[in-house]
Amino acid sequence: MITLEDWIMIKHLHKEGVPKSRIAEELGLDRRTVDKAINEDKTPQHERRTRNSVLDPYKEYVKQRIDKYDLTATRVLREIKERGYPGSYTILKDYVRELKGAKPKPAFVRFETPPGEQAQVDWSDFGYIEFEGKRSKLSCFSMVLGYSRMLYMEFTFSQNLVSLGQAHINAFRYFGGITDTILYDNMKTIVLSREGKNINWNTQFMDFASYYGFVPRLCLPGRKETKGKIERPYSYIQTSFFDGTEFVNIADLNEKARIWLDTIANTRIHGTTQAVPFERLKEENLNPLRDGDYVLAHSEMRKSSKDCYISFEGNRYSIPYQYSCRDLTIKLVGEDLQIFYGEEQIAVHKLGHQKGQMITDPKHFVGIPRPAYPTGVRAIRETFLSHFPKANPFLDGLVKAKYGNARYHMQEILSLLEDYPQEIVQSAIDRATEYSAFDCGTVRNICRQKEPPAHHVGHLMEMSLSPRTPLISESIEERSLSYYSELEG
Repeated sequence: MITLEDWIMIKHLHKEGVPKSRIAEELGLDRRTVDKAINEDKTPQHERRTRNSVLDPYKEYVKQRIDKYDLTATRVLREIKERGYPGSYTILKDYVRELKGAKPKPAFVRFETPPGEQAQVDWSDFGYIEFEGKRSKLSCFSMVLGYSRMLYMEFTFSQNLVSLGQAHINAFRYFGGITDTILYDNMKTIVLSREGKNINWNTQFMDFASYYGFVPRLCLPGRKETKGKIERPYSYIQTSFFDGTEFVNIADLNEKARIWLDTIANTRIHGTTQAVPFERLKEENLNPLRDGDYVLAHSEMRKSSKDCYISFEGNRYSIPYQYSCRDLTIKLVGEDLQIFYGEEQIAVHKLGHQKGQMITDPKHFVGIPRPAYPTGVRAIRETFLSHFPKANPFLDGLVKAKYGNARYHMQEILSLLEDYPQEIVQSAIDRATEYSAFDCGTVRNICRQKEPPAHHVGHLMEMSLSPRTPLISESIEERSLSYYSELEG
């Protein structure tokens, strides 16, 4: 038996001319049951307790995907059909709506352009991803052709001018040509400043645009609806592709994105144009690409640090030690990070895409005379050497090993003079140097092995009765760095 609701729905759909097989599919019933209900005028006397649906075996999977990624019904349909789901979209859509709850659709203003006239470009943040132990910010570049709605996208770790230019070139190649104009939001890589109609364009980007023969346009501030063709696809990219897609690295992600573009995004019937973007592309009549690519280069001035590194986009790159604490020029050309002192190129590194990296060329440190002493160590070093004149090798090793904490270890070693004779501590420092054990704990343990502190009670009493200069004074005279350089030389 079937329920009264099913019987009424079968009668209604049949009256509307829906084929019996389609009714059975929509309601998840056997075709013979549908045929029987159509031919009977009596309402069912008993309701069936439960009704099996073709969706039942897939409901748990659907629920898991919706709970985890909030996918659209269209995306879930694609996945469960690959798993053998034989049913219709309507049944799934109703179940997904039941899981999510009904949501109102936002209104938007439609803005149409003729063939070949305009494309729209923007960036969108896609959160952070973990790759090779590093947490990196992920961005998505997208370009949409205004007439055909052909979509191109790629993911990057940067939104700088070099990444923007390369993404443009990749999009031009994908479409097979270029529109007359391209519409942008007021992104900083393109617009240096803007006051009303007075626009200060990035001259290098304008040269790039001139090379490829398109005219950049800006949407009016506060009028993002004029860029609706590029704003809306990001939601589509998120729900139809990104959510639920697993990838190994950014190259794998972009490869899967390209497959999605070719097989889904640009082969579907677009909701606005009611046409397939790939088919409508034939009418775009795009301007042809030039032979040879324009190479965009990003350039800026940075000051190198005293530890022989220079920072760029969240990573640190080594430079020859002779150029520490200098104003240097960084040029990003493709994937090469070139570093200049004036007109002289002093270093080249491959750009690091994961944030927090220290990218080092060991040759940059060859010949460095001794480690630079961090702030707070220079003043106490003079006191340390006045008690332990032969401790220079130990101090060099200590700074290399502990750097910012070197001051603490020196203070702890000086405090051992309150428990041990000077010659015992000096001997311990020499022994620690032999073992390359540059820390206060090792020196303390060696002192204890040579002579326990209890043996020096009398010595401590004698020291307390006779006035002496404190081992560490907070009022040490501040001197210029050149003074200490002369001492160390």
